Amino acid sequence: MEGLFYFFIFALGTIVGSFFNVVLLRKNTGESIVKNSSRCFSCGKKLGPLEMIPVFSFLWQKGRCRHCGSKISLQYPAVELLTGLLAFMVYFKTGVSFWWLFYFSALGALLLTALYDLRTKIIDRHLLYIFGLFASVEFLLRKNFFSDLISSFFITLFFYLIWRFSGGRWMGRGDADLAFFLALFLGWPQNLFMIFLAFWLGGILGAYLLIFKSLRWGLKSEIPFGPVLALAVFLVWRFSDFSAAFSLL
Repeated sequence: MEGLFYFFIFALGTIVGSFFNVVLLRKNTGESIVKNSSRCFSCGKKLGPLEMIPVFSFLWQKGRCRHCGSKISLQYPAVELLTGLLAFMVYFKTGVSFWWLFYFSALGALLLTALYDLRTKIIDRHLLYIFGLFASVEFLLRKNFFSDLISSFFITLFFYLIWRFSGGRWMGRGDADLAFFLALFLGWPQNLFMIFLAFWLGGILGAYLLIFKSLRWGLKSEIPFGPVLALAVFLVWRFSDFSAAFSLL
């Protein structure tokens, strides 16, 4: 019975991930996110119910469209699996409670922002502000107003100065805006840990790309930093016991 419940949590996450794919592919294209039916991007054929089951449909169709045989992007199952894993990991920290819904929604919004940055190299304002709303609620619930706000300000200033003095070569303006809400979400001193971890992870990723992907990547290649920040935030959040949910229990 317990295993069935775990599967339900994971499956629920993959359904949300399926919606995330729609947002990633349609946002800022002029196409409605909620009105238009899903279809194959190659042949334009409308997808049936069995073709829209998260992860399963991709495996069942062997990664190809049933109608035209064109390859289906790995983005679809990857995002669905990642969101399912997020739902599962959040459950193991919060259990079955309102806080699972709150933190899954917050971190889901952050994940979507990071994935959009990875896809377009742009921090989308609308997605960022959705996460910012959750971050603001978390900030208010912790009630450490002074230390959290001051630390968030200086962390944002640090990112802003990097963007300003590098002319956007090392970091984008959107990363500075994202850093503010991330720092606010975690609070002091966890937001400081986030910075160290993010730059450490970014350094490892950069070194890997330079060494093993030298044909495609160079010193002038752009690596979106939003996904790295998001990963750092999740790791700090998941493996610490500071969150507002537990301070209220």
